[in-house]
Amino acid sequence: MDIVFALKHFFLSGHYNGHRVHSPNIFNFFLGTLFSKESFDYSLAEDCRKKFLNNNSSINVLSIGAKGDGKSTEKKRISDIAKKSSSYGKYGRLLQRISSYLKPQKILELGTSLGIGTLYLYAGEKNAKVITLEASTETAEFAKNNFKSLNLENNIECINKAFDSVFETILQQNPDIELFYVDGNHTFEATIRYYNLICKYALKTSVVIFDDINWSREMSKAWSEIKKTKECIVSIETFRMGIVFFDNNLTQKNYIVRY
Repeated sequence: MDIVFALKHFFLSGHYNGHRVHSPNIFNFFLGTLFSKESFDYSLAEDCRKKFLNNNSSINVLSIGAKGDGKSTEKKRISDIAKKSSSYGKYGRLLQRISSYLKPQKILELGTSLGIGTLYLYAGEKNAKVITLEASTETAEFAKNNFKSLNLENNIECINKAFDSVFETILQQNPDIELFYVDGNHTFEATIRYYNLICKYALKTSVVIFDDINWSREMSKAWSEIKKTKECIVSIETFRMGIVFFDNNLTQKNYIVRY
């Protein structure tokens, strides 16, 4: 994270608690997700994370994205991966509330890791089919085994493939995906590539969540480019997450939220 990004977001952010949001649909989205006062049960994902934090066994994790070559592996403890997982706390809970609010029939996640974010997404809408992609073999196996232990192997399909080798095929085979969560391969080129493919195949009512939009200058640049595209009707940024709506019935606008 760059301090410049943090300061820029802080001074530009507004719309706290939905203030100055004139679109009824987006105002309701704000109240139902970002600033919901409803009580939710987050225990499915959070109990698993607590268990992972006490797991000192190690797995080989494929090195991909801005800091990896996509070929080498690094041995990491499950506890350390869980500790550094981006899908916990208020942002993990936000994933669950977005899923609950949108009630998607099908969800696609890029970047399973241990499956904590996957469980938040599933818990929000338990009638949804969740497809999640993980390039690292041992990481995918760990997540699959955990889903199986929770009797969720029929609800959550974890695919162990490099994103670029299978992403477009999955989009072609699943034209009814209504919620996308992109949390992997944090480079400018990859993020733009995934976004363009989503635009090509997604429903007009689909919603895309990008994680770590200010994690690096590359990601910040990618998010800036995404906001400029004609397909992006409404964008919401919370400093860490960027949310895109494709619905032409909405009024085009970018919301910067202090969350």
